[in-house]
Amino acid sequence: MDKTTSKDLRYQPLYSSTEIGRYARVQPGAVRSWTRSNDGSAVVAPAARNSVAPLSFINLVEFHVLVALRRTHRVPMQKIRKALEWAKETFQVEHPLAELDLETDGSEVFVRELGLSINASARGQIALPKVLSQYLHRIERDPKHIPIRFYPLTYEASPKIIVMNPAVAYGRPVIEGTRITTLMVFERYSGGESLSDIASDYDLRTVVVEEALRCEIEQRAA
Repeated sequence: MDKTTSKDLRYQPLYSSTEIGRYARVQPGAVRSWTRSNDGSAVVAPAARNSVAPLSFINLVEFHVLVALRRTHRVPMQKIRKALEWAKETFQVEHPLAELDLETDGSEVFVRELGLSINASARGQIALPKVLSQYLHRIERDPKHIPIRFYPLTYEASPKIIVMNPAVAYGRPVIEGTRITTLMVFERYSGGESLSDIASDYDLRTVVVEEALRCEIEQRAA
């Protein structure tokens, strides 16, 4: 980690393996496996070692993309490792799964290295498979293409109501445009309050509160 990223909240350790498992919808065992390495060749390099919460927001995005690749195309991990090594060397980035915009021309070869079926349009843009595109559209990037916000999937095609931003609520899921965490909604509902009462207190639509509750419940069920 260079001096620039060391001061960037997106690269700071924030999450445990269990939390990453919930937010990225991947088994904690896979999280541990993909971050384990004795020679520096881990698929995802944790922001810290020997920590209760060693994983960063950037790591979260990496897992989200990995899950998309694995579930959509079942790309072998050996091939993904090879592609990541190539991408790091070619584009001079430490976290290619998160730091490379897979929908730009600059990432075209990288995507092909992962064994995906890519078709370029007449304008030279990459047409990604529909399911993979749905995953990538959950990530918002800054002008340098580094992820800045992530909308976790509670179910397929879930709306962008719940967002994660390391600068808000320590990177925990919140309702878009607020600092109201999904955990706050879950705890109030579990305490016996109705969705309509919670929505009224926060001046939100009931459907938004329902999505916050659904997000928390789905995470716990994962």
